[in-house]
Amino acid sequence: MTPQPPARRHRWRMAIAAFVAAVLIAVAGCDGSSLSDSDSTANEIRIGLIVPKSGPYKAIGDDQAAGWRLALEKLGGKLGGRLVKVIEADEGDGKATALASARKLIEQDKVLALVGGGTAETVQTLYPLLNESKVPLIGMGGRPSTVENPAYLWSTSWLSQETGASIAGYLRTTVGNGRVWVIGPDYIGGRDQIGGFVTAFRKAGGQLANPGGEPTWTPWAPAPTTEFSPYLTKIKEAKPAAVYTFYAGASAIEFVKQYRQYGITTPLYASGFLTEGAPLAALKEQAKGIYTALNYSPTLDNAANRDFVRRFTAGNDGKLPNVYHVCAWDAALVLDRAISEALAQPDAPATTPSTTGTASASSSPAPSGSPAASRPAASSAASGAATGLTSQTLTAALPRVGSIDSPRGAWQFGPTNHTPVQAYYLREVAQDGQVWVNRTVQTLTTLGS
Repeated sequence: MTPQPPARRHRWRMAIAAFVAAVLIAVAGCDGSSLSDSDSTANEIRIGLIVPKSGPYKAIGDDQAAGWRLALEKLGGKLGGRLVKVIEADEGDGKATALASARKLIEQDKVLALVGGGTAETVQTLYPLLNESKVPLIGMGGRPSTVENPAYLWSTSWLSQETGASIAGYLRTTVGNGRVWVIGPDYIGGRDQIGGFVTAFRKAGGQLANPGGEPTWTPWAPAPTTEFSPYLTKIKEAKPAAVYTFYAGASAIEFVKQYRQYGITTPLYASGFLTEGAPLAALKEQAKGIYTALNYSPTLDNAANRDFVRRFTAGNDGKLPNVYHVCAWDAALVLDRAISEALAQPDAPATTPSTTGTASASSSPAPSGSPAASRPAASSAASGAATGLTSQTLTAALPRVGSIDSPRGAWQFGPTNHTPVQAYYLREVAQDGQVWVNRTVQTLTTLGS
């Protein structure tokens, strides 16, 4: 072969170098674009987790976040088979802080859905925003009675009136002709919790021992009451057959401590939040013998709960889970199922769950509106457009999730208020080895709508 002249070899080298440079420039130009990120982010779903990170219910928010993360770990970091990016925000006191956090998640972060809400006050505050943005909230905490049309609100927790209503008949039978002193905090969650008990208790023929036959309300604003001396003095003087109350967080701890300090021997009954989570951990033996009603106990004997308790205790130094962990865990299961449904059938209409055998604790439930709406959800374009998943198609799929195999027992959404149709249990604080627990005594009733 005849060697090429030097000038010709030089031209070939220049041409090859130019070609390589052009390729490198093209690749560099794609770096950071949707092309290079397509494999890792095109199908990514953004979810906004809004829980109390500050304020009187911070401990509840910590538990909710822990339950949510445990479920995502079980699901491999995916919901409906899609990778999930969770953006967390503080709901604070449930008013201005909660609203600002939710707006940021929806309008700036473009989340597909919100999950969380530690209190009924937060849900009440966010309700107009949900309808405005058409982004659903999977509520994990208190659910107020003030929601008229829950099209974009689905709760894995409870309707706030139900907890008290579930134990009212049992307490009426227990005290017979005796009267019950009722006390609770003066805000929407407290009014619903106490109101649910009082309405059902009176319906069963019960009477209140309070002056005038009406519940006693303790101040909530500007800060929840933690000094109960004046109220406990009156309870001790009245000598009722029993006391029924609802408090949570720091107020729950102080109420029980001061109840014991005042030497009141009247049997104490309560909504389960009085001894749930942080309050029980702080009170220990001081909570012994308190009877409460709630939709979960770690001592429930079913396969889903055994698996859940095993997973939770393994990662938390033997600590037992509580209802806040469970409702957050279930929120992830609901979204996993709903997102799968929405991806498989994006054009399918919403269906109404069966209501066979259900009961409602709400005095005036309003039918839900159609999840389908005329304008696109605020987050649709960014969080799911690559897969055809939008906040609208997700909302339409929520009624189709069916039965959730929960640690509390199987449940499904009711068609009216979008709250679980579920069992409520009578629980007693007792010691189990070195641990204080809310042990299951019996099933009280099934409620939900």
